[in-house]
Amino acid sequence: MKKIIILTILIGSILTFLIYKYNYHEDMNIVALGDSVAMGQTAYNVVGYSYNDYLKDYFEHSSILNEYITEFMDLEETSKTLLLKLQNNYTLESTNTSITQAISKAKILTLSLGMNELNNKEEITTKIIDEYLKNMDKILKIFRIYNKKSIFVLSLYPTTKIDQEKTNIINNRLKELCDQYQIHFVDISNIVQNKEYFFLPNNFYFNYKAHRFISEMIIENC
Repeated sequence: MKKIIILTILIGSILTFLIYKYNYHEDMNIVALGDSVAMGQTAYNVVGYSYNDYLKDYFEHSSILNEYITEFMDLEETSKTLLLKLQNNYTLESTNTSITQAISKAKILTLSLGMNELNNKEEITTKIIDEYLKNMDKILKIFRIYNKKSIFVLSLYPTTKIDQEKTNIINNRLKELCDQYQIHFVDISNIVQNKEYFFLPNNFYFNYKAHRFISEMIIENC
């Protein structure tokens, strides 16, 4: 009789644990950081639907999204300005939330940075590339200090300013940094090969089709 009681308690405990595990969802907080590409800037100088928004829709539809934070992004964000935000722990006045607080709560953290910064240079020299990568190294290191969950960093892709050779140099180093900090490197360097992803041929901003495609790449690794 005693064995039956113990067995019943044991089975009950296991069932309770399994039910809890099945129904429990950790808060899905998405924090999006970056520049105009991350914000969904289009070739027509308007902000459209970005890969971050599609990512938000996916988890919102699954009823597990808790918070979607985009307020730390800036159309003109550079590696230098984002690094300063992190080092100074920039705080949103509207919610009194600091950037490190937001990062620490994120289950998914995304970053697209560099396309706006480098394409606005008159000439992309080795010094400029080295400075960008040095800043990215510091940024990713800070990310990992505050967040141990899923972090996704988008690669760069060729433009009239950033040729294929420079793109490869930057992306190879970015991937090395991501591997070093165990961060997902989302390689979108071949995105320029699909003309359906761009509204205008000589503008590096892609359209909603490309953003949706990128969100699917991220979701596959969540």
